[in-house]
Amino acid sequence: MELKGELYIAGPFGEAQISSVGAHFARLLGREVVFEVRRDESLIGGFLAMVDGKVYDASVASRMRDARRHLIAKN
Repeated sequence: MELKGELYIAGPFGEAQISSVGAHFARLLGREVVFEVRRDESLIGGFLAMVDGKVYDASVASRMRDARRHLIAKN
């Protein structure tokens, strides 16, 4: 049985990239994931996926937030 998910992308994402993300989640979760793709330019790059009530954030925006927090914590 397949899972339904939402895939948020910042910009153009080809079918091959969407398929690659889907294959990664299929391996990770042990089931096929069918994504509804939505655009969110605030991500800057990368993607954010929501599957089965969980958020998987691989966006540039989240990496920048993490780096900022790390730098602030060091001071």
